[in-house]
Amino acid sequence: MKNFFKKLGRWLLAILLLLALVIIIFISVSASARKKMTPADTGRLTEDVYAVRDKYVNMYLIRDGNDYIAIDAGIKPGSIRGELRKLDIDPDKVRAVFLTHSDADHAGGLSLFKRATVYMHEDEEQMINGETGRMLWIGNKIDATEYVLLDDKSIRIGDLRIKPFPTPGHTAGLTCYLVNDIYLFTGDAVSLKDGVIGLFPKYINKNPRKARRSVHNIMNLEGVMYIFTGHHGFSSDYSAAMREYRD
Repeated sequence: MKNFFKKLGRWLLAILLLLALVIIIFISVSASARKKMTPADTGRLTEDVYAVRDKYVNMYLIRDGNDYIAIDAGIKPGSIRGELRKLDIDPDKVRAVFLTHSDADHAGGLSLFKRATVYMHEDEEQMINGETGRMLWIGNKIDATEYVLLDDKSIRIGDLRIKPFPTPGHTAGLTCYLVNDIYLFTGDAVSLKDGVIGLFPKYINKNPRKARRSVHNIMNLEGVMYIFTGHHGFSSDYSAAMREYRD
């Protein structure tokens, strides 16, 4: 019996060491990827769109009269509050937050927007309700007890029309948003370098093959002018960004 427990202990220790190694490798490669990210600085990008930078990630605000909607929510509420002061924007003026996905660097600042309704695609909920893990069995958490689940249909908030485009792969329900048929917000569906879209490293995506296929869901969209990414800034020439892309 003693030998059995000794062997069991060795196996458990080996499993724990292996898991620790996997986590260390993931953290290391993720840190390496972050160093290559080039988010836009906080500021006004177009007449109606503002970038808010939190370290290596951007969230965006789209103005609708005296109010705003947000695409994602940054990493930390305190950091986002400070950046909004630079823009003279009150977080209570944000009526809605549309999450591209539930990773902490895109949803961590949610608690700042106390008057906003939180939206995400229905396929992303599995990442936070325990059905699907983000890494191994470890899922995501968001600081919102209530949220609205979207399908593929457009919704309207004030004078803004928001059309979801599911692009799964980075996470199970990652979603791009097309606003008023002009502004495309991609979250982590694609990167952007020298004005051309690209793919994130495979080890960052939950399903790299699906992520590659999903890019085609946001190509050849008529009338789109701008593309805004989560970590690599934006381009005012959507057509060129897509045309030069090589799968």
